[in-house]
Amino acid sequence: MLEKKAFIIFLVLNLIFITVSVYKVILSWEIQQLYVNYNNLKIEHETLKEYNLKLTTQYYIENSPSNIEKKAKEILGMEKKKSKKIIIEVDSNER
Repeated sequence: MLEKKAFIIFLVLNLIFITVSVYKVILSWEIQQLYVNYNNLKIEHETLKEYNLKLTTQYYIENSPSNIEKKAKEILGMEKKKSKKIIIEVDSNER
């Protein structure tokens, strides 16, 4: 009877050990997959940061006043007006 109880306890402990070992293997595999995904996301993030920088630079270049003026002259045929001089004469008596 005592041997039977010891055998059952031994069997239950072995089943628990096997179950825990399987869970450990599964968790290790999931951690490894998460690590790979994290590295892929870091690389993608760096690529997107570079692309964002290029797009931001292009946006500011395209919308710069000199570029807008150049396109207005070339495409629309606009010309820059020459400034007019305004001369205000002041009477010497008003001073």
